[in-house]
Amino acid sequence: MTIEIMNDSDIKEIQKQIASYTGKTLRHHFGKGPESVYVSLNSSCIVMYMRNFLAPLEQVVMNQEGIEAVEALRDTLMKQVLPEIKGFLMTIIDIEKFEFYFDWTIQSKSGMITGIRKENAALRENEQLPNFINTIEKVSEISKQAEKEPNHIYVEQVNPRTLVVVREGILIRIEKELIALGHEQTLRIAKRRLEKSLLEDGEFDKILGVNVHDIFVNWDFDLDKSVIVFITDPINP
Repeated sequence: MTIEIMNDSDIKEIQKQIASYTGKTLRHHFGKGPESVYVSLNSSCIVMYMRNFLAPLEQVVMNQEGIEAVEALRDTLMKQVLPEIKGFLMTIIDIEKFEFYFDWTIQSKSGMITGIRKENAALRENEQLPNFINTIEKVSEISKQAEKEPNHIYVEQVNPRTLVVVREGILIRIEKELIALGHEQTLRIAKRRLEKSLLEDGEFDKILGVNVHDIFVNWDFDLDKSVIVFITDPINP
């Protein structure tokens, strides 16, 4: 079923099913699931936001080896978890043209899984709402500090509390060479640390005019594409 033809009641039921399945699947693979899963979706995007999610074993790993070790462990486990979640989603909604990303904020025990519809980024770039122009400019500035200014960038407001920024064309030549040499995981860890630090220092509370509770970021190196997710207090469109 496509989201476009659903009524509010259908969407709420779908959100409930996705939240339940995601929580159970994470619990099965990690030994402990998130305390809560909040699902936001529209015709272009689906975001699963998890809170209070850190397994006892992960706490031990973090204490002994640091946050990066926990992130590496989750990256490995998600290679099995994500296909299961996508398989379930395919039984209830049309996600054939969706790409998926995930990220965690280990310190606050939160995380996200996000699916975005493959779209013409250049076209979407020209359709941006004026009140998100400053957000786009700031993300572009941060991208330039970390690697390069994106070839294309656009914002998707999934609901008043969930903002997704999509970037295309951000990898520089040295990063592409590292990927070709098999250092994708090291590059991902380094980029996650650098970009999250820049994003957290980006004063997006002032730019958006609301409190920002969480910022997530991840990349699809094959597509040279990245997704940033902001979880905020309600933003008026």
